Formats: sequence, structure tokens, C-alpha cells
Amino acid sequence: MDIGKRIGQIREDAGLTQSGLARTIKTSQSAISQIEAGERNPSYDMLRQISAALGVTVPYLVGASVEGLKPEEEVHFRQYRSLSAEAREELAEYAAYLRHKYGKAEGGK
Repeated sequence: MDIGKRIGQIREDAGLTQSGLARTIKTSQSAISQIEAGERNPSYDMLRQISAALGVTVPYLVGASVEGLKPEEEVHFRQYRSLSAEAREELAEYAAYLRHKYGKAEGGK
């Protein structure tokens, strides 16, 4: 499922209209409609706002899946351990956004 359809599904599950979501995040209903129709790609900041309004995380919003780690990826997790809880959450959200933006085939060696 693409990001727009997923946002629409989660929004509907939360009982919100496009207008209601738009008001909550201070954007237009047409912007939400375009995102849900796949005509517009949301920015990372927009994904954070939408996820907060819907009560979910950005990784959940973009449909991130859990994958096994490769040895060369462990270096990132050693650095991860030194981050604050807030920084860890932001890093997880940004990684999910990049995975969505660039696709697993291009970014997931």
C-alpha cells in the first residue's frame, strides 16, 4: 500500500475527515486529498505532523517493516545507544521516511 492510501486508511480508522485532519495540522483539505491520492509527496515535517495528529509514529504511518541487521549496520546501532530517547525516536522516524522516499531496492543494500 502506498503512503497516501495508508494515511487515508489510518485517518478513517481514527474517525477523522480530510478537513478535520487538515485543521488539526494547519494545512488545507486539498493538500490532504492530494497526499492521499498520491498526487503529492508529504515532507518529513508533514509526516511528523500527520502522525502526531493520528496518534501513531512516522514508521507506522509509512508502513515500515522490521528487518534483520547486517554486520555493517551494527555501527549505526552503537551510535544509536548514545542518543537520548527523544533523539532515538526522531532518528527512527527519519529512517522510516528515507526508506519510504528512496525505496528499499535503492537504499537497502
